[in-house]
Amino acid sequence: MPEPTLLAVVEVEQEQRIRCQAPGCNHGVYRAIHVIQADEGLKLYGSQCCGKLFGWTSKQRAAAYTTTDRRLTAEERAQLESNTESLLQKLKVEHEQRQEESRQKLRALKAVFEQRAQASAIGSGKNLSARRMLGTVLDPEVERQAKKIVSERYQVDADLPGWRGLVLQAAKKIEDEND
Repeated sequence: MPEPTLLAVVEVEQEQRIRCQAPGCNHGVYRAIHVIQADEGLKLYGSQCCGKLFGWTSKQRAAAYTTTDRRLTAEERAQLESNTESLLQKLKVEHEQRQEESRQKLRALKAVFEQRAQASAIGSGKNLSARRMLGTVLDPEVERQAKKIVSERYQVDADLPGWRGLVLQAAKKIEDEND
């Protein structure tokens, strides 16, 4: 027997609730209607029945076609009872569109981040190596040397908060000498 699949979690107005299709239940469900593909076909369950029958709810498992409880319009609610498969196809298309929009936004944000990272490089503003980015020292040996210089010069523990700026400044000087 294959594992039941949570396809969507939807919500309707309380006055338009649907009946849970779990054996012997028949309670009205409106807030978190779990649309599940089981051996018997598509079924609509409430959270409690879903938890009792399968050991999980939408809080423990992500739905395939919705990311949050999606409130249905009156037409979609009618479609939920009369033609669940066509409603699921609509939800799937919406979900895929949202995912593609999210991917596009992520690509745009990554491009902006990359541009900002290159523009904020220390020095002349040209595309310098990552080891020259503000606040970072990627070479542990350079960082050890810089901490030693700061500790000796100021008679302090360079690992303590507040000394990082001087450590980075010393590391930049060391890197510049090595270049």
